Amino acid sequence: MKFFISYLEKIITFLASISILGIVVVVFLNVVMRYIFNTGLTWSDEVSVNLFVWFIFLGGILAAIEKMHLKVDIFTNLFNQKNQKILTIIANIFVLLAMGILLVGGIAQVEVSNNNISSATGIPFSWITVSMVVFASGVILLTIYEIIKILFRKDEEI
Repeated sequence: MKFFISYLEKIITFLASISILGIVVVVFLNVVMRYIFNTGLTWSDEVSVNLFVWFIFLGGILAAIEKMHLKVDIFTNLFNQKNQKILTIIANIFVLLAMGILLVGGIAQVEVSNNNISSATGIPFSWITVSMVVFASGVILLTIYEIIKILFRKDEEI
């Protein structure tokens, strides 16, 4: 499983890098076109915002893989290993609940926005809103994996 997560991390890092590179290239091209040729790319703002949305959600998955999301452990450090394990599982259940809400809402948003076509790029807005579904699905799977790891490891490993 660690190999799969490592492979997934490399793919997501590559996609996030491509999206940020795309933002830089599109914005740079638009600046050059505006200042040198007195014209601009009509679709550049929309493309850069869409790539930024994907970058943020892909970065959220990477943060979940690396366990870099904000966590306040002042309270949990007051407890022994067994109780810390229980509190961590409870916290992960809340994460699952939040991501479940985001997943259900994201799927509904994709369905609603599927028929809405962008005027600048001609891309359905569902291509952007599906990033929410990808993020929520990824974090749900990673959190379930984390709960399983916590349940089946020894107390001294926590």
